[in-house]
Amino acid sequence: MISKKNRLNFVFLFIAFVFIISCFSFVFIRNDRFNRKDRILNLSTLAEFPEKQSEISVLIEERGGESGNWATALSLEAFEKTGCPILMGNTFDVTIENKTPYEITDWNIAFTMDKLCYIESAWCGKVDVIQQRNGKTLAQNFNLRTYNSKMVKIDYVETNGQILFPLEKGDVFVYYPSLEEKEVPLMGTAPNKPKSFAKLGFILYGKDIVSADDLLHGELTFKCRKRINQDPAFLILVYISVIWAFSLVFLLLSEGRINEIEQIELRDKKMIQEVMETFSGFVDAKDPYTGGHSIRVGKYSKQLAEEMGLDKKQCQQVFYCGLLHDCGKISIHDDILSKPKRLTDDEFSIIKSHTIRGFEILSGLTAIPEACMVARYHHERYDGKGYPDGLAGNAIPLYARITCLADAFDAMNSNRCYRNHMGPDMIIKQISDNAGRQFDPDVADAMLRLLLRGEIVFPE
Repeated sequence: MISKKNRLNFVFLFIAFVFIISCFSFVFIRNDRFNRKDRILNLSTLAEFPEKQSEISVLIEERGGESGNWATALSLEAFEKTGCPILMGNTFDVTIENKTPYEITDWNIAFTMDKLCYIESAWCGKVDVIQQRNGKTLAQNFNLRTYNSKMVKIDYVETNGQILFPLEKGDVFVYYPSLEEKEVPLMGTAPNKPKSFAKLGFILYGKDIVSADDLLHGELTFKCRKRINQDPAFLILVYISVIWAFSLVFLLLSEGRINEIEQIELRDKKMIQEVMETFSGFVDAKDPYTGGHSIRVGKYSKQLAEEMGLDKKQCQQVFYCGLLHDCGKISIHDDILSKPKRLTDDEFSIIKSHTIRGFEILSGLTAIPEACMVARYHHERYDGKGYPDGLAGNAIPLYARITCLADAFDAMNSNRCYRNHMGPDMIIKQISDNAGRQFDPDVADAMLRLLLRGEIVFPE
């Protein structure tokens, strides 16, 4: 059972837990969408605006020199097919560098031809060759270092043992990186770590020398893979979750301590009540006709306090005051308390002194300071004709006004040595007639409501 003191805190922690889980879900979904998104960089845009290469750079270089470009004579068959006796070859090196903090995955680079040329070789990955012929699309994926002519299903030219794939204007070849050569993924940049890049190459032939500027009509397609711990929102949520977890642990420890304290309080309260009931039992035992009177007055007083809207603590205090209201009678001689005949004036004066004596006895009870006031004033009347001080109206403490009616009701509802108990109708009439006279009208109304609802019962 969660204590009232911590109930709101647990509700707040539960709401915070739901909020944190919702935020984590949002962050994971956002991260997943970020990782799934296809990103495209246009090569011509990168060439025109170099500042866009701040995240990913694509550098296309002609190797140059004797190993970089050359002329090759075609065979007669190839000449008849191409209409060109000599083709100029050029070697290209392409460097793709990842400058972002994220991994680059699933990347490929596509080159759209601006003029007729022929591709012979590419390394280290595979290549898609896509040709448009007579309204049809011809496409095939190759490893241009390991294939043979029997594998070819698209347009090609064979000369001097070489196979050249013609790429007319608008045709495309796409390079896919090699996993074995660790061209993918391209790791993200980090301080004190080497740059991450992939280096690929290919050989192109043309009637004229093919230059790097002829390869700017293309695009780099890729995905970024952001680790979840690279998201600042995730790190903030982790920090908040740690605080939440510490708060929960603290609250659970606090709850355990509160439960322990509450158990001690309940035990002490029970012990105090038992001591008070035992003491009131001593008082009631002096008169066999008033056995249990103090406990009943305490219960009636508590019911009246609850009906009048007093808080739980006040109701308990009223109960204790009801238990102790007649404690002054312990100093009254038994012969007077149990006398069946009418008391003399002197004897009645002695009886009335129990209020003062009770006040004196309970003055040292600082835990319930109202108890001594109830002992003194529970025989005061609302019209000012009571004793010992003749107080009237609201000058009489509220707890004493409540106990006054509870005490009178139990007296009317019980047999005494000098009379039997009154009937229900007579008791109700006495309470109604004396509202505003002997009893506080508000307290009288509360008692009548309890009687009508049957929450306080009459003897059978």
